[in-house]
Amino acid sequence: MAETQELTRLLRRFVRSAVAALVVVGATVAAFYIVQRDAQRDYERTREIARIARTAAALATDRETGVRGYQLTHNQTSLVPEVIARTQLPPKLDSLASLTAANPAQHARVGAIAAALKRWEDTYAEPAITQEIQGGSMLAGKPLFDDVRRNFADFLASSEQQLASESSRLRRLQILGLAVVLAELIAFFGALIVAIRGRLMEQARELERQQELLEQQAVELELQMAEMQATTDSLAEREERLTRSEERYRYAARATNDAIYDWTIASNEFEWSEGMSGLFGYGEKDIQPTPEWITSLVHPEDSQRVTGTFFAVFEQGGNQWRAEYRLRRKDGKYSNVEGRAYIIRAADGSPTRVIGAISDRTQEQSLESQLRQSQKMEAIGRLAGGIAHDFNNILTVIRMSSEFLLAEIPESDEKHQDAQEIMKAGDRASRLTRQLLAFSRHQVLNPTHVALNDIVNAMEGMVRRVVPENIEITIELESELFPIKADAGQMEQVLLNLVINAADAMPSGGRLAIRTSNATVDSTFSASHLDVPAGEYACTTVSDTGMGMDQETVSRIFEPFFTTKGVGKGTGLGLSTVHGIVTQSGGKIWVYSEPGMGTTFKIFLPRADSVAEPETTTSIVEEVETPTETILLVEDEEQTRDAVQRTLVRAGYKVIEARNGVEALDLASNEKGAIDLVLTDSMMPEVGGAELAGRLKQKRPGIRIVMMSGYTEDALEGDIDVPGGFFIEKPFTRTELMKVLRLALRARL
Repeated sequence: MAETQELTRLLRRFVRSAVAALVVVGATVAAFYIVQRDAQRDYERTREIARIARTAAALATDRETGVRGYQLTHNQTSLVPEVIARTQLPPKLDSLASLTAANPAQHARVGAIAAALKRWEDTYAEPAITQEIQGGSMLAGKPLFDDVRRNFADFLASSEQQLASESSRLRRLQILGLAVVLAELIAFFGALIVAIRGRLMEQARELERQQELLEQQAVELELQMAEMQATTDSLAEREERLTRSEERYRYAARATNDAIYDWTIASNEFEWSEGMSGLFGYGEKDIQPTPEWITSLVHPEDSQRVTGTFFAVFEQGGNQWRAEYRLRRKDGKYSNVEGRAYIIRAADGSPTRVIGAISDRTQEQSLESQLRQSQKMEAIGRLAGGIAHDFNNILTVIRMSSEFLLAEIPESDEKHQDAQEIMKAGDRASRLTRQLLAFSRHQVLNPTHVALNDIVNAMEGMVRRVVPENIEITIELESELFPIKADAGQMEQVLLNLVINAADAMPSGGRLAIRTSNATVDSTFSASHLDVPAGEYACTTVSDTGMGMDQETVSRIFEPFFTTKGVGKGTGLGLSTVHGIVTQSGGKIWVYSEPGMGTTFKIFLPRADSVAEPETTTSIVEEVETPTETILLVEDEEQTRDAVQRTLVRAGYKVIEARNGVEALDLASNEKGAIDLVLTDSMMPEVGGAELAGRLKQKRPGIRIVMMSGYTEDALEGDIDVPGGFFIEKPFTRTELMKVLRLALRARL
């Protein structure tokens, strides 16, 4: 009974103490709640100010971007961001001004932002929109808008600082309130402990009796805890190793740029790396974790071969598998890929897991194809150039011999007509070799700074004459086209050849478009097109809506003597000539065509440093007196040398013949009299024309040099004082040779 009364008193005391403690704690919590609520409101207001300021800064940037875009393109669409931002920005600034009214410093910063924005609008934005500021002054408003950005940055920095301060204050209040409440609770429990201390002391003796048992149980618990800790450490170490292994796998998958998969055979599930999305465009929702899904993407023509070779390895105990095939991308197109797999087997040899990778080889194979095509064209060009060089020597003899016959046979003699036919045949053969030299990039060019637009405008009349009336012609020219350095006449030939080919591809009519534009080739485009270095180019595009070509025809379109026209309708040298001229001019030509979709040719010519220069002409003074000068003739081809020697002697020149450069040096050393001019072939064994000219200049500074060659590569190499006009291309006629010789002999040294 006494124990029950004691317990009742203790319970009443505990209830009273608990009620008093709850009242005190409740009052404390209420006080701190009010203080914390005010701090929370200050924090949220500061955060709202920072958010509005960032939004206002973004809108101001949209305005500036829209104005600059419009000034560049004069396209009203470019002003859409500016118009939207113009309507939304003032309310934002008004909100900032209202929210910062209690903070003079921030309020002043809002005013500075509004003032800077007003200066930018009045000084640059409005004049630019009304086109009072021209496109060439795009950077005129940059300093003004930089001031706007700077004021926004100052305001945001101050807002962030204030936000951090409010956040810190809020956290301090929360911590302080919690500490006070905890202190009050501790005090309550302390009082409670004091109240029941007596009771606890009475139970202390009972606890002492049980202490030995508890100590024994504690030892047992410590042993169990140690065992559990060891187990936990082991699991943590394994988890860390697994995490590092997964991380290495992810990095390795990214580094290979492959689509890597892991096929667990027991569950028939696939796991894919990120490469499946990056390489082939499939999103996470598109990718299915089954082998049937990836098999369905294989091209129907490759499916049976690929699955057959894989399961042959899979079922016959092999570990390595590799195959090349076509895989369907997300956009429906097919990529050329290489598939590889490693089959993991159990101890009994049964397959348990397959680790594989798929590599996209489309670009690699494209580059390989471009390289093979480039090498083939280079080889064909060298062959064509060599053939043309040999033919030019032969044609020089034929044309000069024909001139000898025409000069000696009276016109009344029927043999005179035969000689004329020989001369005409020689002229036709000469034009053929010039086309071969153009393709092989060994023709003689006279590059100057020219404007492609001038060439197109000058040829517009001719283009419209050669193109049938049922073909619509469109000409679009870039107003600020980059200047180039090229032979203007050869560029006309290029344009005319492309126009004629386009017209031939549209016998029933169509549209022909000629466009010029500026192009900047970046490293990405250059990497996928082996022969197009990065840089700035003037681009000429000739496109038609004709029959088009398949890829096999496109791959051979620039080969000499290859033609898709009927017998007698084409020589097959038109486009090969275009290719040679463009390449020799330092440019690149690209063609795209599909059957029934027309053809587009694009010519990229590198930008020149200066503007186009006007053409100048050199007047030729006809020979009125018999020449008396001495000429050293150096030619290793005997027939050519004899023909040129006879021409020179008949013209009145004294001629010293040399079969090569070494003999020419000996004759020049032994010759006591004057040698006025050296007429030498450029390509000879041992001592070439360039080296011969240089060595003769050292011994005879007053000597003139005229180079002749049907193959211009290395013809004028070396540091030699040879004016550009003193070069004559084989095959040449007597008249052409006489003009060049008189120019050289009359030129000032």
